[in-house]
Order: sequence, then C-alpha cells, then structure tokens
Amino acid sequence: MAKFNKTVEVRWSDIDMNRHVRHSAYADFCTHVRVEWLTAMGFPPERFIELGFGPIIFREETEYYREVHLGERITVDVELAGASADNGRFRFRHHVIKPDGQVAATHEILGAWLDLGERKLSAPPPALAEVLTGLERSPDFSEIVPSNRKATQA
Repeated sequence: MAKFNKTVEVRWSDIDMNRHVRHSAYADFCTHVRVEWLTAMGFPPERFIELGFGPIIFREETEYYREVHLGERITVDVELAGASADNGRFRFRHHVIKPDGQVAATHEILGAWLDLGERKLSAPPPALAEVLTGLERSPDFSEIVPSNRKATQA
C-alpha cells in the first residue's frame, strides 16, 4: 500500500508569536491524519467505541527542519516505522511536507492498543491488525519487542 497522506491548510490557531506553526500544532496535524487514515480503512472513531478499544501513546517526538506559515497547504503522511509481532504496539512516523516538497518536520509516536473494558494493553482485532499490516512501512521499520517491566513500589 502507498503511504496515506492528506493535505491540510495552516490556520490562524496553528501559529505562535513568531508567526510560524507552533510546536504542538504539528502533533495535532499528525493525529488528524492518523484518524483520517483509520477512518478511510474502516475504523472511524465510532467503530473504536463499539469495540471498546483504542490507541494510547507512550511517547511523541518531533524534529523540525523548515518553518511553516499561515495559509500554507502542507501534506502530512503516515507510515509504519515499527510494530510488535501481534501489532499490539506500534510506531507511526509522519512527514510534514511543504508545498515546494521540502520536509518541514518529522513526527513519530510510539503507542499500543488498549482494551477499554479491561484497561489492559491488547493486540488489535484481526481486521485492525490487517489494516496495520497494509500500511506502508518505513525503510528502517523494526519489530517492537515489548518489555515486561513492571512498576516497582518504593
């Protein structure tokens, strides 16, 4: 499958006092694109509610390369940079691309799927696992090996 991408216009509310896109707006753009991708693949937010299942994020990281300004139409893609063998854990990478084709930023998240009834990490339902398997993988894709660390009490 090709990378999923979506074009978004930078709005006034996305700008900071330096007149470029504020840091947290990049995460918002990328979240929007992930939700659009999941929706296009048959997993809109309502389906997650029906399944009692949803994503959680352990870590987010953004690297900035070029400024993005008010009114620019940027393209944000999503690719799978890592997954556990059962697709229960995932690493998504996004590229934020300016109209001239330059990469303005990369944004990466590390997360897992949560069974909302049991409040435990879980492998995704088979149909969602198939969607994840179908997403284009990054050139440096790697398997995520979940750690079995347990919180220690002081």
